[in-house]
Amino acid sequence: MKQVTFYYVRHGQTLFNRLGRMQGRCDSPLTEKGIQDACKAKEALKDVDFANAYTSTSERCIDTSNIILEGKNVPLHYEKDLKEYSFGILEGMKISDHLDLIDPIRFHTFDWTAYEGENYEMVLKRIKGIWGRIYEENEDGANVLLVSHGSVFMHMIDGIFHLNKEKYLSMAVNNNGVRMPVPNGYVGIFTCKDGVYELQYLTQRPDDFLRKLKEE
Repeated sequence: MKQVTFYYVRHGQTLFNRLGRMQGRCDSPLTEKGIQDACKAKEALKDVDFANAYTSTSERCIDTSNIILEGKNVPLHYEKDLKEYSFGILEGMKISDHLDLIDPIRFHTFDWTAYEGENYEMVLKRIKGIWGRIYEENEDGANVLLVSHGSVFMHMIDGIFHLNKEKYLSMAVNNNGVRMPVPNGYVGIFTCKDGVYELQYLTQRPDDFLRKLKEE
């Protein structure tokens, strides 16, 4: 029974992240903190022997990947299907100026098609496709690095891991009550065994976060 282990990293903080702007298919550079995020991921993953690494073709992910893989002889594959959601004409918009429009979509409907972007089904289709292909490309026991985006991981919560996304969102708040769905940097580990995906570990979360998430 073949099993592949995936180490998921969200790119480091970017200029648009810091400015609170919509950032999907558009791009902005890593900030100094973003570079530190990538360096922390590199340190956390330094002892993992990766068979392959796969990155979104967005510059912020490529730069994060190159920092993590510095000094490692690991093939890096560039994959458009790992790119972030398309937010269409809302790309670059200041989020805090349009919360009434943005929050119902990003936390509930996940449907940006009215603004020429993607919806949940479109994103999940490409995510399932790329995960399946990566699984097939790697041998039993392989460790794989994935560098992608926040909304991509959020779609995996229910679409891949079959966990309750609303429960995840309700738990993913910081001490100030601010919702932080997917942190920049190293996010966690999941496995795929004969086509069945399981979330094994989450970083930057309380020790009992994943156990509570999996409870019925």
